[in-house]
Amino acid sequence: MTRTRRWFAQLLAVISISALGGLSARAQGGGEAIDLSRRGSSGLRDISGTWEGTFRLDSTWRLPERATARATPARLRFNPVGDASPTTTSPRSVHSGTFEIDFARFGFTLSTQDALGWSVGADSMRAVLNPTVDHGLVEARGMFRGDTIVGVWRYTADPGGAIGSFEIKKRQ
Repeated sequence: MTRTRRWFAQLLAVISISALGGLSARAQGGGEAIDLSRRGSSGLRDISGTWEGTFRLDSTWRLPERATARATPARLRFNPVGDASPTTTSPRSVHSGTFEIDFARFGFTLSTQDALGWSVGADSMRAVLNPTVDHGLVEARGMFRGDTIVGVWRYTADPGGAIGSFEIKKRQ
């Protein structure tokens, strides 16, 4: 099974579990306050909208080009799901979207500016940039901190790759 097929199988499993109500959010003491007004009835965060910030490069290996910068501006846009109204949109849904990140500064390029993103839990999200290929995509995992997402990303290609961190804030 190719990497893309495995990824889509995992994605479908997450969506299936979510659709059956298998995911739930639980408030835990001792941490940051939870803002339930920004979540759907399931407790998951809605990632639709425009997010802006910075992607940082930590390390690369066997890339065809040398990195020319350690950070680059980032903009990700995730669309609302279908024509659903705000009261019926599920934050569990996979949101298609686009990104504007100059990965060439890190020594690699992606073939599209397509993105897929979704909430994983009450405080986390995932995204895949350039999701239609098995090699040459960026996987991002982040944690919500108010209207900001802080996380890590990784690029895998044959034979090289890169890893880094990011911080993006929802644009109002």
